[in-house]
Amino acid sequence: MKSLKRSSSASLMVVATCLSLSASGALAQAADSPLKFDGAVRIRAEHLSWNPDRKGTLEFDTIRLGYTYDDGRFISSGRERYYHYSTRQTGADEGASLLMNEYLWAGLRFSDKSEVHIGQDLVPFGTGRYASHNFFESMAYYAGYEDTFALGVKYTRKDGGLSTALGFFPSDGGHLLGATDNTSVLDGYDSLRFSNHLMKPYGREERNTFVGRVAYEFEIGGGKSEIGVSALNGQLAATDSALSKGRRNAQAIHYTGEFGNFGVKLETIRYRNNFSGNGSVNGNWWTACNNDCVIIGSYGFTNRLAAKGNIDIVSLSYKIPGSIGPFSNFRVYNDWSQLRKSASGFQRSTQNVTGVEFGSGGWWIMLDFAYGKNQPYLSPVFGEALAAGRSSDASGRRFNASIGYYF
Repeated sequence: MKSLKRSSSASLMVVATCLSLSASGALAQAADSPLKFDGAVRIRAEHLSWNPDRKGTLEFDTIRLGYTYDDGRFISSGRERYYHYSTRQTGADEGASLLMNEYLWAGLRFSDKSEVHIGQDLVPFGTGRYASHNFFESMAYYAGYEDTFALGVKYTRKDGGLSTALGFFPSDGGHLLGATDNTSVLDGYDSLRFSNHLMKPYGREERNTFVGRVAYEFEIGGGKSEIGVSALNGQLAATDSALSKGRRNAQAIHYTGEFGNFGVKLETIRYRNNFSGNGSVNGNWWTACNNDCVIIGSYGFTNRLAAKGNIDIVSLSYKIPGSIGPFSNFRVYNDWSQLRKSASGFQRSTQNVTGVEFGSGGWWIMLDFAYGKNQPYLSPVFGEALAAGRSSDASGRRFNASIGYYF
């Protein structure tokens, strides 16, 4: 255990050094250079209705540093994040620091403006990177279908209003460049990742996933719209001999529209993890799932997830013109989503987040008022929230103020 901690500390120091060098480069970069650095530092104030230790607390949230390279033909991008969990967040006697890679890829842009990327990249599925506006994203994120990155090859092109993206991801990326100084309060190294994926220590791993997305942009009602479909199919590998291998698939229909200051995002997703026997083996935090659930994780934490389900999303927003003092670019939004589980007796998971975002210079502020039912981070139900859930004492309210400086 001591050697493991020394290894983790060394990894943290190495990546932290790289991030420091990137930050130094960001200050010195030339305006016309194809290499650009960016970053952010955020703090967070929150109030959780069900947790007496997290009512009105102000805490550090994240440091984020990244780069982009674009000389017209060769392109590349990457981003790393540093987090520190306090004892209030871990619910234990110790906190934890962790590093997570968000994405890291390199590619080529061709004469027709199409692109090919190789590395850990955004999975082309759904409305785009985000199906929501708020800090917590939507139920699709927690099931692994929003803001999701994997390791493989992706090709994108645009022909007039038609955009096409195809991807092949042999691996979900694992905990690439992930490290922590304390595994005792987190659920293993495989959970040290930005996006949600099935957990290898619990016997399941996503492999050889094919993804396709087709969308068409058009003008209607004085505004711009995009309607599209996405599909995903891949292997559900068994990393433990006690489990059978299987397959996973998902399909989505999605729409986004902008009509002046008004915006709308609509999406419905059907996903299936198909296998026989149990969905997982016993692990560090959770006992084995039966055939109705699997284990999914990110940010050092894991949860049970219904093996089959449907996700519905309705996101509305409005940009408020003008400014108040030094603040401008106001946008109010309401993001609603639900996870309908296929297993008999599993309780539905829902969340609704009403918020406003605005900025001043490099500062950006998000104020979110969230309601959740059987949602692991917006209600008192954790672990089972995305799977069986519970029928009583399952609701919670959470206020979150995210204050960040972006450069």
